[in-house]
Amino acid sequence: MSDSPLPSSLPPGPLLSIINRARVIFLNERLKPFKLSAGQYPVFMCLIKHPDITQDTMAKYFHLDKGTIARTVKKMEDAEYISRRVDPDNRRAFRLSLTRKGYQIAPEIMAIDQEWEQAVSCQLTKEEKEHLQVLLRQVASSSIQTIRALEGEN
Repeated sequence: MSDSPLPSSLPPGPLLSIINRARVIFLNERLKPFKLSAGQYPVFMCLIKHPDITQDTMAKYFHLDKGTIARTVKKMEDAEYISRRVDPDNRRAFRLSLTRKGYQIAPEIMAIDQEWEQAVSCQLTKEEKEHLQVLLRQVASSSIQTIRALEGEN
């Protein structure tokens, strides 16, 4: 009998769902001191890597509707973690950036991500981690292609 609390017959979809739910719980708990949530976390991380991104580009990047990004951005703007300014090249678009307050907590936020990665992969060898990364990237890429195909049908 396996040490795993999961049945060996679970297909990839439910396994990915379990991983995602556990990560959301973890992030929500670790982000509480900053008054951030798991839903705001990807926006924060995106702005660390892509400062001055437009709100529309971010919505496309995460495959989310513009309203979802707008609500998330508004909460983070109210918390003074990000700033939103009109794009000088397109007056209907907004550019997003971390504020000084956002940059001050960025190392701690990135450490939370590293803590999660370490916790969930500590039983894997370096080679297994690298192989898992390749496989997950392939699955993610196929998922995006599937969504794009569906969007093309509409």
